[in-house]
Amino acid sequence: MLNISRTGQSLADMADQVRGVPARLIPYATATALTRCAKQAQTVELPQAMHKAFDNPTSYTLNALRIAPATKDKLSARVLVKTKAMTSGNAQESYLQPEVEGGQRGSKGMENALRYAGVLSAGQFVVPGAAAKLDANGNVKGADVRTILKALKNLKAVSATRSRSGKRLAKGRQLANDLFVGKPQGGNRSEGIWRREGKRLRPLFVFTNVAPTYRPRLDFAGVVQGVARKQFPAEFAKAVASMKSKGRW
Repeated sequence: MLNISRTGQSLADMADQVRGVPARLIPYATATALTRCAKQAQTVELPQAMHKAFDNPTSYTLNALRIAPATKDKLSARVLVKTKAMTSGNAQESYLQPEVEGGQRGSKGMENALRYAGVLSAGQFVVPGAAAKLDANGNVKGADVRTILKALKNLKAVSATRSRSGKRLAKGRQLANDLFVGKPQGGNRSEGIWRREGKRLRPLFVFTNVAPTYRPRLDFAGVVQGVARKQFPAEFAKAVASMKSKGRW
């Protein structure tokens, strides 16, 4: 789980900062200020940082954040990445964590489905091939992924696939009328999911034994801590003023 906590200044420091504040109100004002800082990071600062770090991030990625508000008894607000997928895609944490911490990405849903079908080994991963169609965000179009996942349900083992001319093209497993999974014969072509386009075979996805890795791109902790350092004093003062105006003094 990705999270960042901010406890702010000590209560003694804040009492000096806002003189005359009743001690019993300080925890409430502190919790309010911390939660507002977390909300600012969630809705403004981190989405802006994502736009700078990523190429055309999707709304699904930009809406990946949630907060755990602070309370008077727990003076720590957190900004977290959602861990449960909201659609049939991956949970945002599974692909955002490598972008924040670096390192190897986790398995994608299609990879798990291919392994379950027995066509992808445990140590293999899938990367887009030359025939993969990308959307405006640079991701493989969902229609292609859905076609493959649907075809996996009716996977048929075959000894060979043939072109319209009857020439033997490849050994593998037929996924659909124009798709098969395996390694084409002839040349040094990779194992993967191939699409037949006329008499040509083009790679839709390529299987690799090298796990895709990422370098850290999004300074998640730095952004959140920056918001807390910059905005906490003002948010604390506003929270105190609000309580005073409501007669809670």
